[in-house]
Amino acid sequence: MNRKVIAFFVALLLIAGFLRAQQNQDSKYNNIIEALSASDSITHATVKIHQDKRIDQLVANRKHTNSQDQMTSNGYRVQVFSSNVQRTAKNEAFKIERQIRETFPDETVYVNYSSPFWKVRVGDFVSQNQAQAFRHKLVEAFPTMKSEIYIVREQINISVSK
Repeated sequence: MNRKVIAFFVALLLIAGFLRAQQNQDSKYNNIIEALSASDSITHATVKIHQDKRIDQLVANRKHTNSQDQMTSNGYRVQVFSSNVQRTAKNEAFKIERQIRETFPDETVYVNYSSPFWKVRVGDFVSQNQAQAFRHKLVEAFPTMKSEIYIVREQINISVSK
């Protein structure tokens, strides 16, 4: 029995050491692009990546949005589009997302697919009055979509400033 316990703890220590080494190796690079660009430790081969500089910015921005500075709460969003027309709904949703991002660059736009509906929702509003004020701005900017623009209750993202 004593040998089994010792063997178990030795195996546990080996696994913990392996996981720690893997974590240290992974944390050496800030992102996947840096990891791919580094030379291989055995063959000294390198991968040459030709890419747009905006990809680096997107990777950096993704890190910031996934940080611990965000929490969720009950709130409101303004729904701008919802469709289940299989042939056109996805393209229409992303077209509307682009238009809203261009018109209101400071607002967060969410494109969601919940079978069979594609939906576009805007903002993270704590109060219904804030959502209503933004709804009026959307109706002014996009009068042809007036009949589809309305307020919905949803879990929203709130930035927590330190």
